[in-house]
Amino acid sequence: MKVIKYLGKRLLYIIPQLFGVVVIAFFAVRKIPGDPARIMAGALVDEAGVEQIRERIGLSGTLFEQFKTYFGNLLHGDFGNSWVTGNPVIEDIKARLPATLQLVILALIISLFVMVPLGLKSITSAKGPGGKIIKKTLSGYGMAAGAFPDFWLALILIFVFYVKLGIAPSPTGQIDLALSLPAQITGFSLIDSLIIGDIPAFMSILSRHIIPVFVLAFVYGGGILKVALTSATSTQKSEFINYAKINGVKSNYLQKYISKASRPSVATFTAVNFGYMLGGTALVESVFSWGGFGQYAIQSVVNSDFTAIQGVVLISAVLNLVVYMLVDIIYMYIDPRITEIG
Repeated sequence: MKVIKYLGKRLLYIIPQLFGVVVIAFFAVRKIPGDPARIMAGALVDEAGVEQIRERIGLSGTLFEQFKTYFGNLLHGDFGNSWVTGNPVIEDIKARLPATLQLVILALIISLFVMVPLGLKSITSAKGPGGKIIKKTLSGYGMAAGAFPDFWLALILIFVFYVKLGIAPSPTGQIDLALSLPAQITGFSLIDSLIIGDIPAFMSILSRHIIPVFVLAFVYGGGILKVALTSATSTQKSEFINYAKINGVKSNYLQKYISKASRPSVATFTAVNFGYMLGGTALVESVFSWGGFGQYAIQSVVNSDFTAIQGVVLISAVLNLVVYMLVDIIYMYIDPRITEIG
């Protein structure tokens, strides 16, 4: 009941937030240089022909008339058609979004369930000069990781593991060119290939996820690790931990206390990091010819595909709002001090 009550309250905020996103996205993309109608028509079409194209793609009339038409269609679930692909924008996004979410989710799993536990364990277990070196190394990585351009790191890894060593697959998409992606069931190719029992496709897809997932986890997971280390270090110096040490509480129990105290901070930063990671996939996807949501966003901007850009911005906003809601709900279970959300 608490969750339902919270969701009801949050909807009161989400609706105006999404409306604001729609308004800003609509009018902002109109400031992008270039006339899509002229781009579509080419240099040989006269102004009358360009005007016909402009009317066909919904760019005739004043900006407020265009917005009224667009918003009315949006209320009926019509995001418009892409001027580049010719498909409904929502269908393009449905086809491409799972590929991007798969990268983001796997990178977050590595960050949360591999990097963070190792970092927390290094604080509570390591002692002496060696322990200090490990702690400083992890802290330095947490600060420096965000300075690495994700696309640059991806190119370096491709050069080393594909060009020089020949042990990584070619950066030519989500699956080997001799194979085809499984039919969409859940939309996540790794899961779909397992559901239909296509093991060769699964192994090919999995192998092509290794480098891009590592890049995202390394670059964006560093901030999560830094937050976890900072929170854990602060908790380790707290009075209740010192009291527990005086009473002879074993180190493995202390580690559990410190880990629990760090969870709210990690959850908060992970929600924020999700948005950065979702945007960060754009360049990484371009490097690997991934054909996902991020690459679709770049293509839309390059081609001045207004309806596609607006759809990308709106879906990105929805995803971030959903993640923030989930984190608020998770707070009730990981932080005993919180008895109510909203």
